[in-house]
Amino acid sequence: MPPQRRLDVVLDSVKRLQRIGASANLLNLLQKQRPADLADVFNQLPDGDCRGLLDLLLDHNSRLAMEALVEYGAEPGAELLEDYPAERIALWLNELPSDDAAALIDELPDNLSDTVLERMRPQESGEVENLLEYAEQTAGRIMNPTVFALSDDLTAGEAIQALQGSREVEMVFYLYVVDERRHLVGVVSLRRLLLVAPETPLQRIMTTDLIVAQADTDQEEVAQQVANYNLLAIPVVDEFNKLVGI
Repeated sequence: MPPQRRLDVVLDSVKRLQRIGASANLLNLLQKQRPADLADVFNQLPDGDCRGLLDLLLDHNSRLAMEALVEYGAEPGAELLEDYPAERIALWLNELPSDDAAALIDELPDNLSDTVLERMRPQESGEVENLLEYAEQTAGRIMNPTVFALSDDLTAGEAIQALQGSREVEMVFYLYVVDERRHLVGVVSLRRLLLVAPETPLQRIMTTDLIVAQADTDQEEVAQQVANYNLLAIPVVDEFNKLVGI
């Protein structure tokens, strides 16, 4: 079924199930959708109906609900969150990557955003506050600071072991290589890493001609770099060339 036709079918079903009050069936339908598809549904509904869907999802699958809000957009997503208690918003935001949480918090009213940050877990709130220190519309504001990096003195086999032992890896298409002071010195693809002998030093197989973004680079310029070079991700460095995110 073509994507637009599928969306129309889902939207019609959502409206019908809301109208007859079939909450269990509605929840079942919503939980089968991708976050981006739910965002499209939100876009097609009046505010009241949209809030009703969000209430239902937040009560039963808060992670999916928050991921849908991220896809919906930071400003309209934050508007939907405004009426909830700060404690609950903080709890839901803890489930998101810090860059997505920061985008939503930045659009909340100042007094509410401050309270939400206070209620979040220390690690998550600290990461969000660090992102909010960067200027709007910059690479630093939208980057994910949780980035897996490898020491430049490792071998390929040791790098694979480190990768297997990490629970925080989100993006493994590119593996970034840093020196002892976390300066970015190279990048190696996962495919390349798996194809060489385990005893091969990373310094021999990593690429040192790097495409990077400074943390204060305008996000439109970063997007253009990603498009021009057909990248899945781009590393973000500070003024000292230290890796701070992707």
